[in-house]
Amino acid sequence: MAQTPSFYAQVSKTRVAVGEVFQVAFTLNGSGNNLVYPNLSEFDLYSGPNQSQSMSMVNGSISQSTTISFFIAARKEGKFTIGAATVMSGNQKLESKPIVIEAVKGAGQQQQQSNPNAQAQPQQNQKPEKNQYASEISNEDLFVRTFLSKTKCFLGEQLILTQKVYSRVDLRGFQNVKFPPYNGFWSQQETSNQQISLKQENVNGVMYYVADYSKVFLFPQRSGQIAIEPVELDCIVRRPTKRQPRNIFEQFFGAGGYEDVVVKVKSKAVKVDVQELPTDNKPEQFSGAVGDFGYKAELDKEKVKANEAINLKITINGKGNIKLIEPLKLNLPESFETYDPKVSENIKTLGGVSGSITFNYLIIPREKGEFILNNLNFNYFDADKKQYVTIPSPDIKLTVLEGEAGSAQIITPTKKGVRESENDIRYIKTGDLGLQKSDKEFFSSITHYLLLLFPTLIFFAGLFFVRQHLKANSDVVAVKERKAARLAKKQLAVAEKHMSDNNKDLFFTEVLNAMNKYIGDKFALSIVDLSKEKISEMLLSRNVSTGTTMNVIDLLNTCEYAKYAPSAVTGDLKKVYEDTITLISQIEAQIKK
Repeated sequence: MAQTPSFYAQVSKTRVAVGEVFQVAFTLNGSGNNLVYPNLSEFDLYSGPNQSQSMSMVNGSISQSTTISFFIAARKEGKFTIGAATVMSGNQKLESKPIVIEAVKGAGQQQQQSNPNAQAQPQQNQKPEKNQYASEISNEDLFVRTFLSKTKCFLGEQLILTQKVYSRVDLRGFQNVKFPPYNGFWSQQETSNQQISLKQENVNGVMYYVADYSKVFLFPQRSGQIAIEPVELDCIVRRPTKRQPRNIFEQFFGAGGYEDVVVKVKSKAVKVDVQELPTDNKPEQFSGAVGDFGYKAELDKEKVKANEAINLKITINGKGNIKLIEPLKLNLPESFETYDPKVSENIKTLGGVSGSITFNYLIIPREKGEFILNNLNFNYFDADKKQYVTIPSPDIKLTVLEGEAGSAQIITPTKKGVRESENDIRYIKTGDLGLQKSDKEFFSSITHYLLLLFPTLIFFAGLFFVRQHLKANSDVVAVKERKAARLAKKQLAVAEKHMSDNNKDLFFTEVLNAMNKYIGDKFALSIVDLSKEKISEMLLSRNVSTGTTMNVIDLLNTCEYAKYAPSAVTGDLKKVYEDTITLISQIEAQIKK
């Protein structure tokens, strides 16, 4: 039997003193998404949103419950209404009932009115501070540190960044994590299905429980000193409460003896000194690979007929910035026609970015003969040895036979001449030709001159359009700007496929890549400059509205959060997909105004 969904709100008190902390909670029995909280701006927020879940089975029926709670306090006297919250459960919209809270004078305020001299007392005696609820936990009891495998490295070298949480208190979990943007780096989060576990570590003679919260692999994209901003997160800590059990049952079961509080922690910024790659002995055909790699090149056929396609497969495997390796430039004979390669990846991120990347080149030989494909060497920089390494490619022999009779002869721009395919002479026609004398001469007539002038006009018109076309496409930045929206929507088609498969991780990754690619092409921004501050600045400078700009930043934050913590993300993927397309359309429309 399916569980009937229900949604309601409750508070710990409906009559409170000004500054007194109380709890408001919204509970959903069943499953749902798109939770919308009421406006709590009339209150001070001390903690939240805090989430708890429970599941039970009665007579074979499974029921689940999710509670979102806030700890708030009234700022002033009066009656205030906590509005209705809404949530979607299937196709049904559930709504909680509003709750009226009455705030009265606190004990400190009444004492101040009865004693005028109390005005000189500190204000904190009248209203608790916001971090008072988080107990007296010091930064020596709970803190987060950022560790780097190296603080000095080469451009493109792999770095391992680890965020560790140190605790001497009862640590129960994490929430509201704000990862740094990693400006100046290409980053890859380690993918691991293992839960976060605590281990003991001695720090300056003090034993701590340590949680490796996050591990990220960074590849610097520019030289110089780069700062990595701090990470911020809320730690949920369980501590004894001062509230006494209200009855014998609470005393027996321990209820009221402990409470979960939220403590905000923040790491320190770290800096990395990134060096340029050495120029000595740098190979000409260097594709930017930094790490430790292997290389293999092979043809799918050793013998082929002219004008038939063959496949050249180049595979690079190893550990390093393998996802950033550019396709190799082929040095093939002039009679060979080739196309941009199809790229396939098999990347792992456990312990470091490693795997393989394969470039499949489609090649069409146009002339027969015996050919040797060489000079296909692969070069990379070994950061540990601080030197360039060249992996030579073996000589690949290819035999091209005569093409089939009647096959089309395709002449490429590299041909030195045009091959004549037919040169027949027709017989002279004899007998009565059926000629008739015309009254008007064709030569020197108006029709004659118009026909002579027509090819000239066609030639100059074609020349004009060709120049206009070349001029329009010579500006690479302008071309990228024109095609930015079309390319972004094409990449979103891949995200739509992941959405159909309910693959959240790949879906948010493709949406994030599509938006970054679109903004980079539209405003001529490099990967290094794609910070949220720069994106906001460029959008506003191009007459994009503030609302649209904020929606873009919110979308990027959502995708980045989903990329590092996909299991914590809830929501309608279809809505995210449709909102992304709408944002791109809005930006295009507002820029053209």
